[in-house]
Amino acid sequence: MIDGYIARRLSAKLLLMTIGFVMLAELVLFFPSAAVFRQNWLMERVDQAGILTQALTGVPDYEASEMLTQDFMEQTGVELLSAKRDGMTELLLGSPPSSVEYVAVDMTDPDRRPLFRDTFADYFSSGDERLRVTALSPVSGQDSLELVIPRSELRSELWDYFERILLLSLVIAVITGGLIYLAMLMIIVRPLQRLLAGMKTFRENPQHRQNVKRNARRKDEIGELERAFSDLKKSLRAAFRQRERLAGLGLSVAKINHDLRNVLSTALLVSDRLTTHKDKKVVEMGERLVKTIERGVGLTEDVLAYSRAETADPEPQDIRLSFLLGEVAADTMASFPGTQFKNRVPTELEVRADPDHAYRILHNLFRNAAQAMQKSEVRRITVSAEVTEEITHINIKDTGPGLPERAQKNIFLAFAASRGAEGSTGLGLSISKELATAQNGDLILVKTGEKGTHFKLCLPTVKT
Repeated sequence: MIDGYIARRLSAKLLLMTIGFVMLAELVLFFPSAAVFRQNWLMERVDQAGILTQALTGVPDYEASEMLTQDFMEQTGVELLSAKRDGMTELLLGSPPSSVEYVAVDMTDPDRRPLFRDTFADYFSSGDERLRVTALSPVSGQDSLELVIPRSELRSELWDYFERILLLSLVIAVITGGLIYLAMLMIIVRPLQRLLAGMKTFRENPQHRQNVKRNARRKDEIGELERAFSDLKKSLRAAFRQRERLAGLGLSVAKINHDLRNVLSTALLVSDRLTTHKDKKVVEMGERLVKTIERGVGLTEDVLAYSRAETADPEPQDIRLSFLLGEVAADTMASFPGTQFKNRVPTELEVRADPDHAYRILHNLFRNAAQAMQKSEVRRITVSAEVTEEITHINIKDTGPGLPERAQKNIFLAFAASRGAEGSTGLGLSISKELATAQNGDLILVKTGEKGTHFKLCLPTVKT
């Protein structure tokens, strides 16, 4: 149960992590502080031993000396104190213990640094050894002092110090963790909880508007996140409203186009008879009327096909690109006499694509180019290919007048007539873009101008 609560609460994780990090920092700092404590503990006994030595050498009264030594041994735990003078050892108090192991500790250097290794050894020693501490004597004429201290005394003091530091560290960790927890709760956790609640509400009912004001005062990442989420909800609601309107409009347009196509089909049958009239003027008018009606029927069919969105999923296969280009060019150029076609794609080049979809893409590109070049002196479509390991780039270039600047911005948007050709719905390039993307490819307008337009069709390369 506790694990589940911690797993679900960011604030609980933050509190535990803070306590853990503080304890880890205390652990890292503990051994240096313990080493300093050890050295200070030893120096304190050395200083007391120096004071006692001065008192013993300066007070000849035996009873007073005995009282001083007794108090010193009880307070410091020192078992033996001796002084060295001219190479001779003078026993000041205590007696040497027998059959014990000594550990030498040199305190004669005033700049001696605490040793982590010795501190670690004292912590985990058995306590049966004796510390043989050597220090400088404050008494004139004495070379040094030697103290014998049970190691168990130092070991006991070190473990007491550990318990005190552990308790203090826990208190500091809990207080620090609590303060950081409260701060993070107000600064991060609560705002995130409000954002999460808002996301859940928005997911369940995007049109529902909550009375939540944007926090304009916060300049940090949380404030930016709140403002970005508020802007996202506004943009999505607007997109939903637009989608609903477009759906209704599309349904209405589809119905109108369906009825209009039937009307135009009937008109086409009637106008077709005018082309057989004996009067040439009537025949000419009939032919123009037939072309106009055919163009209108084509427009309605394109709109209906786009609104149904019945494009099947692509079924990629290895196809010879050069053969497909020749087939599309033959079908397209038949309707545009005088348009030249140059196929510079190697005959052995293969791409991985759906043949029907690739045909539709190329047919749209060729037809648009041919329509655009009707008034050009030179009417030529050139196709070449650049092959990489993953993608084959098919370059389609024409010698038309180029695209107007207004059309370039919406070149691949539905119903944006790309070349401004009479009767164009602007669906060809939009559909071609979708078909190329569905085959892990792309359709790109490279450049356009007075010397012509350059499209690039990207299709996967057949790996050998």
